[in-house]
Amino acid sequence: MKKQAGFTLVELMVVIAIMGILAATAVGFVAKYRQRTVGSEATVMMKQLLEAQIIYFLGHETFFPNPPGIIEIRHDGTAKLNGSDDPTIIQDTLDAISVAIPVGHLLDFNITSTGDMCGVTISSSASANFDLFPGATSLIGTVDKTGKMTGPTPF
Repeated sequence: MKKQAGFTLVELMVVIAIMGILAATAVGFVAKYRQRTVGSEATVMMKQLLEAQIIYFLGHETFFPNPPGIIEIRHDGTAKLNGSDDPTIIQDTLDAISVAIPVGHLLDFNITSTGDMCGVTISSSASANFDLFPGATSLIGTVDKTGKMTGPTPF
């Protein structure tokens, strides 16, 4: 009798079981790498925003926004200036401090200016709800009129 080429049902079941174990193991690694990636992006954005604020201060003797206030830029592309909706604030921020603030991802940005000091907070969006770093959903950094930067500090 001629032997047919192929796999037995037992061989296929063993392969599927092994693939299932590998997939279950990989899920934990994917979450960890996602956290590292978004945390690194937030750190880089924090440093760029603080350095851009120093450059803005050198040219204008105050920090952006001028007059002092709070800019909130959300992951969904909406923005507020001092609590009021302002559809032009993202482009105005880009023009003023020459930093592209990414929109349409998992981070929300708050830029607070008092004139003599600037604070930047970057946090994971409420819809994403995950830690940027182990045990920390936000980064905070400040710069004062002498150019002294603190942060990014996870909290």
